[in-house]
Amino acid sequence: MPGMSGLELLPKAKEVRPDVPVIMITAYGDAETKRKALERGADALFTKPIDFAELRSEIQTRVDKAA
Repeated sequence: MPGMSGLELLPKAKEVRPDVPVIMITAYGDAETKRKALERGADALFTKPIDFAELRSEIQTRVDKAA
């Protein structure tokens, strides 16, 4: 993402739409990245390569909570 990282974009997105859950996907799965993402408002963080069954389950959980 040119000009801004996902971690920089996250608080801006949450400010505009705090009600929308954010699931982030990153190539950097270290503890510091996860901590920053969750502190800044991410609801979940997945590391590449992605387990699509796990991602689908996380999305379904968020949809069910919103219903």
